[in-house]
Amino acid sequence: MPQGEPEARWLTAALSDTPIADEYRFVDSALRQCETIALVFDPALHPPEVIDKARRWWLAAMRTEYDSASTFIDMATQVRQIAEPLDVQTVVLRMAQDELRHAAICARVIEALGGEAKIPAVQLPRAGLHRDCTADESVLRTIIYGCCLSEMVNVVRLAKSVGEVADPFIRDAFRLLLADERLHAQFGFHYLAHRRAWLEARPEIARSLGRYLRYAFAQLEQVMGAVPADGRPRTDAERAIGLPDLTDLSTTFQETILNACIPGLERFGIEAGAAWRRRSLTPG
Repeated sequence: MPQGEPEARWLTAALSDTPIADEYRFVDSALRQCETIALVFDPALHPPEVIDKARRWWLAAMRTEYDSASTFIDMATQVRQIAEPLDVQTVVLRMAQDELRHAAICARVIEALGGEAKIPAVQLPRAGLHRDCTADESVLRTIIYGCCLSEMVNVVRLAKSVGEVADPFIRDAFRLLLADERLHAQFGFHYLAHRRAWLEARPEIARSLGRYLRYAFAQLEQVMGAVPADGRPRTDAERAIGLPDLTDLSTTFQETILNACIPGLERFGIEAGAAWRRRSLTPG
């Protein structure tokens, strides 16, 4: 390696060979919402090419789950900056730990499918502050986007996966992810309940959140609700192993936004329905 060139770093599911690993297992067990995977994957149940495709999908999922921990770490910093109660700060950090555990779940699935659970440790994403508003409103925007919207869509998709996948090992993995993501989606609305009186005393903030949602809805639709150009219906074999139906991405996204996210936000005086109808990628 040439002098001065940074060393390539990789993330795997390996733990440190120290008592830190024992503490990790203690925390993992204490926070786990349900029992871990106790089943064994049987490759004889699936065509090799479908297993290979599933292995690549779970490797991408491991990357996404690992990166998502940074979202909640940044969120924890933001709620600390406005001195939110200790329970709020603690649960946000707990959600960051959940995402790390989800990366470990994905790693176990990858290894069961015969792959190497190894992703490059590239520069982690950072959540930008909303500099056109107060710190309190910036936190509200971050939590609404990350929990009330993004995680709510994730919950619906995981629930559908649990109901559709035929392979018991893969179904169990989805079940473990869903058990945590349910809290992540609910947290946003719990937080809004915590800030209800504050919001009711500041109707201008609720109006500002409605204006922000016009952009947030449009941006999230591009990220989570667009059908890829090469999207096609799943085969029966792909459905059996839990691969997603790419042609359903838009339908599931819109149904979740309309039937769960918008009604939930409007309970707090935020005009989410109007924002959805007027959504635009032009900020403000």
